[in-house]
Amino acid sequence: MNKAILTLLFFSSNIINVFCQNTLIEEQKEIVSILTGETKYQGNTLESRYTEEERKIVRTYLNEKIKNLSLEVKEHSYTFKNPYPDRQPESFNGENTYTIIPSTTNSNEFIILGAHFDSVQNCPGANDNATGVAMAYSIAKKINEVSKRDKSIILVFFDQEEWGLIGSRAFAEYIKKEGFNIHSVHTIDQMGWDEDNDKAIELELPTRELEKIYTTQAEKFNIPIYVTEVNSTDHQAFREVGFKAIGITEEYEHNDTTPFYHSHKDTYETINFEYLASSTELVYNVLKSIVNTKN
Repeated sequence: MNKAILTLLFFSSNIINVFCQNTLIEEQKEIVSILTGETKYQGNTLESRYTEEERKIVRTYLNEKIKNLSLEVKEHSYTFKNPYPDRQPESFNGENTYTIIPSTTNSNEFIILGAHFDSVQNCPGANDNATGVAMAYSIAKKINEVSKRDKSIILVFFDQEEWGLIGSRAFAEYIKKEGFNIHSVHTIDQMGWDEDNDKAIELELPTRELEKIYTTQAEKFNIPIYVTEVNSTDHQAFREVGFKAIGITEEYEHNDTTPFYHSHKDTYETINFEYLASSTELVYNVLKSIVNTKN
């Protein structure tokens, strides 16, 4: 192959990569924009994702996004006892929304990919956790296009994380009770801040096996990985019932994290969408390597 053809292929590949990156960023901007009230959805402007009515609007939007992937929307309604007996109320009512991307090999093994969609009161919740929702959705969309999958993927958006991991705890117990064969659980929370532009992410309480898989893929993208022992978000709910679970976040423990946590300033404008897209590509390649282990 002559030099001119090689040069043409190189530039064509770069153009395709840039196009794909831009398409991903625009997709994630749309999701974060709607979830934070930057853009209206069906005439509604979300000021937060705290009240029952706001969370109902969010579920409607997420269900629409799932249907756009030609996947079946599944609803997991729950009444869950407050895990903190000294607090009120005695129990919570909520609803997780999820779908299953089936394996192409009739496997009975599942990977859970999740993010919580609620926010605290009076908070647009752009970083916490519209970014996680956008990232989980985009990863699932790309996995759905993989031609051969040796494991099924459960994409789930958790309700009421901010109230004490209520939605994820209810879902973890449901999955355990139903006897799902779970390979691993990957939850995403706060993925839109990267002030030093190093693209680094943190892995919260990974197993050695999962840490190795993430590190291997991160080296290909030249992305630094830090391991922490943070257990204050959804991955903890699954570990409580015996599943291998990992949390994925920006540099929360290493202090490159949003200064607008749980405040009215956690807005669309503060999100670093290039960083969100970079992290999305990394975790997509991690999950793709797991679902393609037999190839």
